This record gives sequence, C-alpha cells and structure tokens, in this order.
Amino acid sequence: MQQPEVPAVPIDWRALVREGDQVVCSHMTSEPVMLLHSLADAGLDFPFDVTLGVPFSPAAAALPSQVVLTTFGGMGSAGSMARNRTVRISLTPYSRCGTAYAEKTERADVVLLSLARDPDGELWLGASHGYILEAARSARTVVAEINAQSPCILGAPWPADIKIHAVMETSYPLADLQERAPDDIERQLARNVAAIVGEGACIQVGIGSTPSAMLNALAGHRHLGLHSGMLSDGVLRLIQSGALDNSRKPAGSHMAVTGCVYGGEALYRFCHLNPAVQLRAPDYTHSAEVIAQHDDFVAINSAIEVDLIGQVNAETIATQQGAMRYVGGVGGLNDFIRAARHSTRGQAIVALPSRTGGTQGRTRIVARLSGPATVAASDADVVVTEHGVARLRDATLDERVRRMLAIADPVDREELERRAREMLP
Repeated sequence: MQQPEVPAVPIDWRALVREGDQVVCSHMTSEPVMLLHSLADAGLDFPFDVTLGVPFSPAAAALPSQVVLTTFGGMGSAGSMARNRTVRISLTPYSRCGTAYAEKTERADVVLLSLARDPDGELWLGASHGYILEAARSARTVVAEINAQSPCILGAPWPADIKIHAVMETSYPLADLQERAPDDIERQLARNVAAIVGEGACIQVGIGSTPSAMLNALAGHRHLGLHSGMLSDGVLRLIQSGALDNSRKPAGSHMAVTGCVYGGEALYRFCHLNPAVQLRAPDYTHSAEVIAQHDDFVAINSAIEVDLIGQVNAETIATQQGAMRYVGGVGGLNDFIRAARHSTRGQAIVALPSRTGGTQGRTRIVARLSGPATVAASDADVVVTEHGVARLRDATLDERVRRMLAIADPVDREELERRAREMLP
C-alpha cells in the first residue's frame, strides 16, 4: 500500500525540531544528505543530538557546534568529523540497533531519512536498511527526502502505517565506493582465505581493498551464496562471473541478502528492483538463528589487530600520545562471528596483513591489544594473514600462541614469543 502523498514544501526546522531532541538519521547509502545540509543551514541555536549511524558524507560536519553527533565508530566520514567536534560512539551490536528503538532503550524524537520511489510511485528504503524503521515508528516527526537517483531494492518497502510529516524532493548520486587496488600482500592474504572457503559456501564480507581482494580470489568458486551486511562491486563481479548464484541457500531464499548496497553506478542499476537481491533489516541479516539455516556459512572480516590468544581489536588505534582514536567500530563483527559457529561447517574468519607498512611499519599480530577487545578470545575461530591460517576454535592457550606466532610476520616472531613467555602462565 502506498504512503499517502505529502506535498514537498520548504521545511520549517524550527517547527519540527525542539531543544533536547534526539534526531535519528538513516545511514550509509541511505544517509539523508540533503536534509542534513538543510538542517545545518537552518541556524538552530539550541542544543539537540543527531544519531548518524555510519555516515558516508561530511554533511553533518556543518551542523552547529552545540549539536552532539553519535556514530557507530570511526567508519565512513565519522572519523574525520570526530577530530573537529564532539562525537559520541555507540557500542550497540548492529543486530540490536533497531531493537533498541523498539524497546525504547534508544530514543528517537525526529527521524530524517532518504527514500527511493519506483515507477508506480511506491516508496522504498533505498540502498540501505538499518535501524530506521523502528526509530520512525517511535518518533514524533518523520522527515523524508526522496532521491530520484536512489535504487529501489526489494525487501524494503516503506510501510504505509508510518506517517511522513514533511518531504523534500531531491536528486543526487549515491556514495560511490572508490576501492584502492589490493597490493601483493593483500592478494596473498586473499588466496589463503579462498583456499579454506568451500564450494557452495554462503559468505558474509565487508568493504575495502582487503575484502575486495578476497572476493576476487573467490572467482574460481561455484554456487556461492551471499548473506551479508554489505553488497559491493566485488560481489557483483562474482555474480556476473557465475561464481555466486545463491543456488545452495535454503529453499525460498535463493537470492543475495544484504543490509546495504554500496559501490558504483553499475551496482546500483543492477540492484534496482532486481528479484535476485533482497534488502533486509539488521535483526535478519545479523541473526544467528537465520544464519544457522545456511550450511557452510563463512564470515570474512578484517581487524586492526589480533593478539596471540585470538582477541580482536576492530575499533581503535593508539595515537602517539597514547589516546584511543576510533577508526572502526563494533558494528556487526561479533554478530557474524558468533552466528557462523551456529552454522553446520561454519567458519568465522578474521583476515588481516601481519604488518602495515612493511618491516618499518606497525605489526598487526600483537602480544597485547592496544585498544578494546571487540571480539573475546572465547569467540575466536580462524585468523588468516599472508603467512597462513591459524585455527583457534577449541585450541588451548599455549596452542593458540603457537599457531598465531606461525602466521605473524617473521621479523616479529622472536619478540612476540618473548612477550608471550612473560605474559602467559
């Protein structure tokens, strides 16, 4: 059922936003960029908070200084904004980000979102799902921009029972993922990952040059499926090559399931009203119960560093002054790592280069994490570097150390072994 039409008129922000309000935005490729620009230009002189999730644009940077921003970490444009203004970090696992609004442990007074419209006039969530429907159901006011260039992706129609109070018609290109070409180390790392992913596996993978290399390395596989938080250009290449056809997923789910589509214009065109692609909410894409239905589910994620017993830091790096700087976040990492273990023959892979910047750079296999343990040692499963594969599930403490030393950079192994002897019983 189509949402009753709301005329597009100039938005009176002073009538819609109140002092102390919690303004919640859709995010990633459905970030309401034009609404944020309009809100920033409104000159509101009272404090309110804005939840951005994972922003891809710098639009929120222009909001008044008294506005406090909340993000899911340092991903996207959040890290650069945090260097110049107050940004709060949410540690909510991504699987719960919508549930938190439904249970009212998170508040939403005003919701800003970006929608797409199909040729029949129906509204869709666009290229990213997230928490926004649950936030909108509990909000006092819902403001939507309708982006003429946004794809309509099946699985996420706008519910007719949620009232939209104000609309802005707009047209601009979605965020375009510019992937850096993988280097030789990332390609070897990707080959090591591909070697332990079986034919017909259902995969989850993130974005960036390392995940892109991993997807490229899977081109020789067949009958892969996708159940992921992200669908990127690398996934499209696998579909077009015939490697990924979702044919071995459970009956009724022979489609690529994702929470966000992020790539280039060709990817957005491919996904527009395509019955082979389904956009779903975090409580489905990141659900252990749903993922357990897929045999051979393989979660492939990266990290900032992993220690010798398998703890993973995917959130922060240490500055020269010893402070933590957020460049990542909790996101759905634990959701997928734990869910993969519920799958028959499932694997939860954390893949990372053993070093950044060569022998003069920073080691990524460490004796002690420099930041938070995003993933606990008890949840660790498989760690992969360009030097090999360390299987940690059910391994004893000393065996974990031996296996992790074997995949560390050779220049680091002696020092890591010395640190391990000092630290461990």
